[in-house]
Formats: sequence, structure tokens, C-alpha cells
Amino acid sequence: MKADSRSTVGSAGGGRVLEQKTKSLAARSLPAVVAVPLGATTAFIVRDRNVLLVDTGNPGDEAAILAVMKQAGIRRDEVSLILVTHGHPENYGSADALRELTGAPVAVHEGDAAAVRLGVDGLRFPARVVPGLIRLVRERKVVSGPGGVEPDIIIEGIADLGAFGLRGRIVPTPGHTPGSVSVLLAGGTAIVGDLLSTLFPGGRPRLPFRIDDPAAARRSLLDLLAFGPERVYAARGGPWPGTEVWRWFDGGRTERKARE
Repeated sequence: MKADSRSTVGSAGGGRVLEQKTKSLAARSLPAVVAVPLGATTAFIVRDRNVLLVDTGNPGDEAAILAVMKQAGIRRDEVSLILVTHGHPENYGSADALRELTGAPVAVHEGDAAAVRLGVDGLRFPARVVPGLIRLVRERKVVSGPGGVEPDIIIEGIADLGAFGLRGRIVPTPGHTPGSVSVLLAGGTAIVGDLLSTLFPGGRPRLPFRIDDPAAARRSLLDLLAFGPERVYAARGGPWPGTEVWRWFDGGRTERKARE
């Protein structure tokens, strides 16, 4: 990760997850994931040595997230990072309020940073228009517009979360938007934002209807599944076993190719 202007965090060095082979680390419980349903989307609280907030819902959803934190016995000052998985307002809408309430920095991938700054409401534009708006302002210094959020940290590639007291890494997974990212946690849990969704509650995992580049999204998903996640959480549906997601999207092609 690299700070946009306020702070700098060292390179992940390939994004390696912190080793879990020592006795002290093996004895420690794995990161816990708490889903926070927020109507049409879901935010996630990851509790490890410190706490990670993954997405923040729409403006005003900070109260619901803080209520779940309180129920779980999590103090506001335990939050070390707020991660926006992509630049749609239902994912960053309460980021500014939660930053103020917790003191934690907000991180977003460089591919969606311009949209987050501007407060671009992707629901008002066809998916193909949003990347054009992002490219238009990417090289310019932009003051946050209504609903916009100025990120503290810009993600440029795979980033280790160790500096924030969390065992895991952030992995770019473009496709839904140019700057979509996912989280891979120690123990085999993945949080993928809107890279996957369902048509109805309890349904099978699918690529989202609202998508910038379907081919890129499929590649990102297969690359992520190659890490072997055991459980996959999404903002709209799931969670699913990683093997189930692999079966729906790979369909045994990798195994057949290896036999040829």
C-alpha cells in the first residue's frame, strides 16, 4: 500500500500472508468474520489482533456497523483500517463517518480512487461510463464532492495486512469495477465485495449483473480461487464453500487440462 498524501505503508513484498507455522501463531485463533447486513449490501467486520472494516454501506449506515461492533465487544479504537472494496456508494457511503468515529484510515485501490473522491453514483450511469469518468480525473487533484471520500491509503497491488495487526492480504480483483479488491485471510477465508452475487437469497454464486468487464471479473475470480479459499463471503449473497464456487466457475476445466 502507499499513502495518497498522509502516510506511507511499506510494500507487501509479494503480499505474503504472515506465517502460521510457529507454535505461538498456531495456538492463536484465526481471524473471525462478522457480516453486517445493510439492506441490499453487506459490510464485514474482521477481528484479529486488530479489527478491519470491509466496506461501510450507504451514508448513515455507520450506526448499524457500530451497533454490531458493540454487541461483539469491539471498541472503536480497535479498528485499524477501513477498506473500500470498490467505488460504488453503497460500499463507501459511511467511510468518512466511520473514519471520524474510529480514527482508522480509509484504503481504496487506485483504480477506483477517483470515483470515491468524486462521490460518483454508479447507479446513475451504465457500467461502461464509470471507468471513463475515473480515467478522466485520475491524474488530477480532485476535492471530494458531495458524498465523496478522500482516501488515506491508495492500494497499488497485493498488500499485506500485517502492518494493521491482521493476518491476511488485499488482492486486486478487477472486473466488477477497475479497482475492485478482495481480502484473503489466514485460515482460508475470502471476502470478495461484489465480485460475486446471487439472484436470490441462498442462490448459487454468479458474477454480478452490474459489471464493468465480465471477462476480467472471471479471470480475477479464478485467480483468487487458485489460492484455495475454504469460505467465500460476498456483499450480496453467500457465504459459500470455496469448492462450490470453484465448481460453478471452473467446471473441472483445470483438472481436465492438467490430464491432457
